[in-house]
Amino acid sequence: MAVIGLREQTVKDAKNVADARARHRWQIPADYNIAVDCIDRHTDLRDKPALFYEDDEGHSEKYTFGQIGALSRRFANALAALGVRRGDVVAIHLPQRPETAIAHIGCYRLGAIALPISKLFGPDALLYRLTNSAAKIVMLESESVEKIEPIRSQLPDLKHVIVAGGNGGDQLYPAGQVGFDGLLSKASEEFTMSKTSSEDPALLMYTSGTTGDPKGVLHAARYVLGHNGIDYSYNFLRNGDLYYSPADWAWAGGLLDGLLAIWPYGIPVLAYRSKARFDPDVMLHLVQKYGATIGLYPPTVLKGLREIKNPRQKYPNLRLRCIVSGAEPVSPELARWVDEQLRVEFNQAFGQTEANYFIGNCSALEKPILEPLGKPYPGHDVAIIVDGQPVKAGETGEIGIRRDSPVVMKEYWKNPAAMGDKFAGEWCLTGDMGHMDDQGYVYFQGRNDDVIKTSGYRVGPAEVEAKIIEHPAVASCAVIGVPDERRGQTIKAFLKLLPEHEPSQKLIEEIQQHVKQRLAAHEYPREFEFIDEFPMTVTGKIRRRDLRDRELQKRA
Repeated sequence: MAVIGLREQTVKDAKNVADARARHRWQIPADYNIAVDCIDRHTDLRDKPALFYEDDEGHSEKYTFGQIGALSRRFANALAALGVRRGDVVAIHLPQRPETAIAHIGCYRLGAIALPISKLFGPDALLYRLTNSAAKIVMLESESVEKIEPIRSQLPDLKHVIVAGGNGGDQLYPAGQVGFDGLLSKASEEFTMSKTSSEDPALLMYTSGTTGDPKGVLHAARYVLGHNGIDYSYNFLRNGDLYYSPADWAWAGGLLDGLLAIWPYGIPVLAYRSKARFDPDVMLHLVQKYGATIGLYPPTVLKGLREIKNPRQKYPNLRLRCIVSGAEPVSPELARWVDEQLRVEFNQAFGQTEANYFIGNCSALEKPILEPLGKPYPGHDVAIIVDGQPVKAGETGEIGIRRDSPVVMKEYWKNPAAMGDKFAGEWCLTGDMGHMDDQGYVYFQGRNDDVIKTSGYRVGPAEVEAKIIEHPAVASCAVIGVPDERRGQTIKAFLKLLPEHEPSQKLIEEIQQHVKQRLAAHEYPREFEFIDEFPMTVTGKIRRRDLRDRELQKRA
């Protein structure tokens, strides 16, 4: 099957990053379907593994590309029988499990819009997203039914609830609910796809809500085609690779940086379903057991793994060759730990829900510098924007990506007013502050609303945090600006220490001196607080806004 898809967007024989950028040309076909790119194109891999699954109760399954294709065709037929049409929204409120992957591929076959919703969300968050999206279907696990039933009467657009992980037969479910297995057993495996366009809406994802109500981000099918950074960031995907990341499939970092951007290369994915908190030993046990070679490891995961002493000795049969980190910048200290202790190729990548995976590294083409996020991946034009215009190297502004990149969203769902704040002419604005040097490296300085204004200076929290975490006692940290009568704001640091360390005034003074020497006198924290856990978004980012709100309440 001749398909122009994601794997055709990479310059495989590039000599270096500059060569890859110079020779890159987007190949965006008019006719395109994510299901074809992920599954149907692999006619030679029908009997090869596509998905390995395990849960924390010891249950395991394996699916071939052929089986995923057949099950997703059944699901597309089942959706059609339930009245779902092209452009309708199907909410997928599921963790990493086979039904999640099958549902996504089935939705794209039908031309429906898939809406992933994190399993961590409760009834209020569900109500907002299901109401705003006008979802006709919601898929969830049997244990999550209790979240949907109390709000069902407030969801006039919701027609059916599909339950995964139950006991199978439809007769076991009350009115308005249907079992996933029973649904598929009655559906035909034959499904004829209508012609779909690369510009057709395919995926609706809601932002984390770190700056107000979550916004629905609508992506066209071409969104997948723009993820050529995946190939570069894993130093070129190859036969024998196996992907695993603990990142939730309800977010761009789990779904697009993983499942939907890995399958187009014919590479199998490992899914793990656990009801427990993240355990670094469980993760490395899985990685070793299944022979995972690549994966997205967000900074929060790396910080957890760092608590394992001598991981390569404890897990001697790891096949890991390359990992990528994103969601927030990785400090040079943490990157050095990855190099020395995990001993794998390591790259960073940067993006967000509205425009994903467009800056990063490819250490196979160019040895990365530790401090910056990386360079724009081939095909993605990036600039630092001030007052709607690009500025010269070294100047601080908002990181922007040209809006003709395939990874840039179509629109904010039912929210045209928000589009005016997101775009400045031809540039999509990320809300992240940074600068670009004369070599094209992009440096992250913090969210626009996280920037600290102290004594007339603007201080990006990421830069200060990167220096703090270089101290061997610090596991993770966050800095915010707190009110100060003389300076306007002063810098306060919140620290989580590694298990073998205790808070002390000596430790505070060591950190202050280190930051003052490495950065500037106005950039060192003057206040400190030691905490056990940080408030986090469901995507694994520290919620500085919550820390600021708490401080304001304390000082009121």
